[in-house]
Amino acid sequence: MSQRRLPKGSSASSVALEPEVAIAIIGLFSAAADGEGISSVEEYALSEFLGQVDLFEDYSDEDFEELTERVVNLIEEEEPEDLVAQAIESLPNRAYREAAYIAAILVVGIDEEVPEIEQDYVSELQEALRISDERAQELIDGIFGEEEE
Repeated sequence: MSQRRLPKGSSASSVALEPEVAIAIIGLFSAAADGEGISSVEEYALSEFLGQVDLFEDYSDEDFEELTERVVNLIEEEEPEDLVAQAIESLPNRAYREAAYIAAILVVGIDEEVPEIEQDYVSELQEALRISDERAQELIDGIFGEEEE
């Protein structure tokens, strides 16, 4: 199966997405980074993570269903790579970019297997989100270090 690659350059669309939509898109795209689609474990991990992000704290189950429907519709209407570039460009500050990165590393690492293709994807995403190597490592340790305790 073909691997997911981050697009080079800016997106073809200049329409900004809401940050919560952008984060969800990046999370879903990341879950499919291995070319095997989105597993139920990855989908569950993403939804659990999103429920803990301040941006989503007031979301009801109905709000999450609407968000999911919006993301699915966008994915059906746009090229995935263009949509991810648009999502990255729509994240207004460091906190949102880091939330998107955490969503990505969570779904990529949830199966405890991170093959080279996924490592390359995460590195490209880190660069696109303008997250330093040091900060990326802190975020990774924060997510996966907690699981080990």
